[in-house]
Amino acid sequence: MGSDQWLGAAKLAARTAGAFGRIAGDALREPFGRALPDTKEGVATPEVLNELFANHTALGVEPLPALSSVKLPGVDFESSNCVNFLVDLEFEEKRDDLPKTAYVKLPCEETWPRAFANTLGFWELECRFCSHVAPHIPIRIPRVYAVAERGARFVLVLENLYEAVDAQMFINRDMAAGTTPERAERVLRAFAELHAHFWNWSAAEREALLPESFNTYTAPGQRGITPALNAAALDPAHKAAPDLVTERLVETCRTALGKWDAVLDGWYRGGLTLVHGDSHLGNCFEYPTDDGIRVGMIDFQAVHWSKGMRDVQYFLINSMEPDVLAENEEVLIRGYCEALASHDVALSFEDAYEQFRAFSYQSLMVGVVPLGLAALTERDETVLALTRREAIAVERLGFRDWVEEL
Repeated sequence: MGSDQWLGAAKLAARTAGAFGRIAGDALREPFGRALPDTKEGVATPEVLNELFANHTALGVEPLPALSSVKLPGVDFESSNCVNFLVDLEFEEKRDDLPKTAYVKLPCEETWPRAFANTLGFWELECRFCSHVAPHIPIRIPRVYAVAERGARFVLVLENLYEAVDAQMFINRDMAAGTTPERAERVLRAFAELHAHFWNWSAAEREALLPESFNTYTAPGQRGITPALNAAALDPAHKAAPDLVTERLVETCRTALGKWDAVLDGWYRGGLTLVHGDSHLGNCFEYPTDDGIRVGMIDFQAVHWSKGMRDVQYFLINSMEPDVLAENEEVLIRGYCEALASHDVALSFEDAYEQFRAFSYQSLMVGVVPLGLAALTERDETVLALTRREAIAVERLGFRDWVEEL
């Protein structure tokens, strides 16, 4: 391990220790009523939600009026690192435009995933997105009713998309099965609309909306954490699934980690845009409109400034079976470039495909961590399906050649 990776490992250890400290602090504050609630029953009361609506709305959002009654209908949703559930709402004021339900996100109950999330900061990032960035997003996302963060805990109260737009959501088994080129084309059109809105913003504009300190790849204090985490996961991932994470693939990963600064320069050189960052099928939804089916997005726990192709490759590689992707990727990438052009943004297919190759490794990095460290997943078959697709894509696209040419 080189000096940069040792430094990254030390920072990772320090941040992990700090995360456990915040978790302990929440437990100490709990008896005095100074910690955020972290159970469904603790949130689902008029007193708690009224306080959240009054004091923790997103920027520029009109608070919802006072509630008279809150109930838990027993509707929970699949998640790898959160507790997601519905609440039934009854307001003191009777109006047709008020929601009847809301979607609530809380930290998961298990201590290790809580510590992991706080170490990497993706709950903090989602809270920042909901409070500051969400009003600027041009595609359909859930409305934010309230967002609160304290210690190692958070509470998000969001629009229930099933009620609002009759959304079709996708879960782990849909991801494992793989999607179709037709659905992928719709998703990429939504990505193009999102990316075009923020295309080539200045550094000052980007910093004002979502500071660089939230980017785990490029933030000065975090550049070494991601490679250190992946270096720690490689051998366990190889042992857990040697047929997927082969010795050659491990060598490819170590080659990339050994040239990490050059890899980052290759990824982030030139103009950037805002990307979702975890843009697989499970974080997309479809909804009907007068102009046909459209696509929106949820779960912005990895949003950051990057190239738009970061979202494109992440979706295509993780959400499509390798043979289907290989047959259709040129048409799909060209379609994305054409969709950008319809928003007055120019990206050639040649540049797009080169970025597609380069960013393929970011998908594999994300897949190796849960496989190797077993931290954040509920369904092993989904992780294995995605890791298989990621491994095949990295080899087929010649990512190792890209790294060696840096």
